[in-house]
Amino acid sequence: MTLKNQAYPTQLELPGVLPKKNDSLKQMEEAIQSMLGLTWKTVLLHISPRSTKELMRQHGQLIALNDGEARIKVSSTPVLLMVIQKLPDVESAFRKAFGATVKIRLEV
Repeated sequence: MTLKNQAYPTQLELPGVLPKKNDSLKQMEEAIQSMLGLTWKTVLLHISPRSTKELMRQHGQLIALNDGEARIKVSSTPVLLMVIQKLPDVESAFRKAFGATVKIRLEV
């Protein structure tokens, strides 16, 4: 899987313009969420130490992966402050899982 130059659109058309396509859009969004979930589980398998892995499993979620950048949402500001210290472990897990360097952007 190549991470660079992949786009994960969240919306492909304006809502309400083509109402018959809403089901297709919903299916696309669900497929993207599923791919992001699988990608995140793969990264989690490669995170060490175990305490970092559990912190990210319980409080982190991969919400976007685009052009070498991963956006990870965490559950709260206190968790964000803990995760910032663990970023090298998360970046290393992406490299181990996919053989590519990924820039991590965190958000609450």
